[in-house]
Amino acid sequence: MVRGAAAVILACASGVLARPAASAAPTWADFVGDWEGKLKWASCTTDGEPAATLAVDATNGAIAIDLSGAAPGLGPIALADDNGGLAGADADVSVHVTRPPRTDGLELAIDLDSGCAVRATLHRETVGIVACDRLAAWSRVESRCTKLKRPALENPARLARQRAKWRKVSDDDRTEVAEQCDGRAAKVEAELVEAGCAPKPAAR
Repeated sequence: MVRGAAAVILACASGVLARPAASAAPTWADFVGDWEGKLKWASCTTDGEPAATLAVDATNGAIAIDLSGAAPGLGPIALADDNGGLAGADADVSVHVTRPPRTDGLELAIDLDSGCAVRATLHRETVGIVACDRLAAWSRVESRCTKLKRPALENPARLARQRAKWRKVSDDDRTEVAEQCDGRAAKVEAELVEAGCAPKPAAR
């Protein structure tokens, strides 16, 4: 049903309390994370997993999705910009992911040359504040960037503790927290762009 070889990962590529408006171009931070959900298989000789957690990660300027959790023969596939989403292909498998405006889901489409198709709406862990989720994603990219010439701006352990607190923040304080996360996320993104570990804003 599925191909065997895993792909070599080679590819290029703000917010307050809601998803960015449709006119706002998504960034890698909108895609990076561990995405979980049910998978719908169609026209396949053998179905894969009914549900899976699939990681999207960026490493030193390349972004990819690991499909190994979906079925035994699938693996990482490099992604590149595709009209506001990300797309890639390896052997007989193609994949496309998008972030619909004003939602917190990732729309996944996997298609095989055989006609087998997989569709899913996946979700990643959230604190309910978009800017803080974006900060967590950029921090994850930062942790995989070996090109940095200075110490990382974000400490993953410290950020994890903060995220636990942000989940409980009162409505009155959420805007202030969102603004703080937005500022921190912008600094990490700029640092990663300078280091060559994230695309320049003009490339969005």
